[in-house]
Amino acid sequence: MAPATLILTAANCLLFLYSHDLTMLGGSSLRRNVLLDWATYGFPISELGEWWRLVTGAFLHADIRHVLLNMIMLFLLGRRLEQQIGNGYFLAVCATSLLWGSAGALIAAPNTAVVGASGVVYGLMGCLLVVERLSGGDPWSDGLGTLIIVNVILSFVVPGISIGGHLGGLVGGLLCGFGIGDWRRRRLVASFISLATLVGVGGLLGYFAAGTWLNPLF
Repeated sequence: MAPATLILTAANCLLFLYSHDLTMLGGSSLRRNVLLDWATYGFPISELGEWWRLVTGAFLHADIRHVLLNMIMLFLLGRRLEQQIGNGYFLAVCATSLLWGSAGALIAAPNTAVVGASGVVYGLMGCLLVVERLSGGDPWSDGLGTLIIVNVILSFVVPGISIGGHLGGLVGGLLCGFGIGDWRRRRLVASFISLATLVGVGGLLGYFAAGTWLNPLF
């Protein structure tokens, strides 16, 4: 069982139903007021103090294809990771990946409204790769390593994708994997400190990255 994964997947699906015009599911069905009020976007975070956008944008999706792809990946990867490291660590990895993904999106494109759980998904991929490798497994044998490489390439090739969000989430997840280490030998205090630090750093990075909306780095 992976209850945290199930709850996160269900929450995203329910929010999709709430935030979309269900008569327009074949196209851009995300309600405009939801996009304006909750998407991850530099100006309102930096100038209006709407820091919650660092989180809420990850629970919104552009259309039905977007949410289906992310939820399938979230469920498959999340269940696999949660069963290995437990609920608490898993939620910390998700929080870290979300915040580092938001920070990456804001660094790369602070003047673009970003939505989607892709940063979390990439973070789960990165964490799984490191944890399974450090625990004596071979994540390349079942295609996980190849999956990461293919998805990183697609981030640069497919238009309309937040490259910064994907790479930021991936980096956050990789760092979480090193913080957790070999999941069979629980280092409770060290892992807790590492993950708590990564969550905090991700939040600070996102908040300061939002300030680049005046002078984008890229």
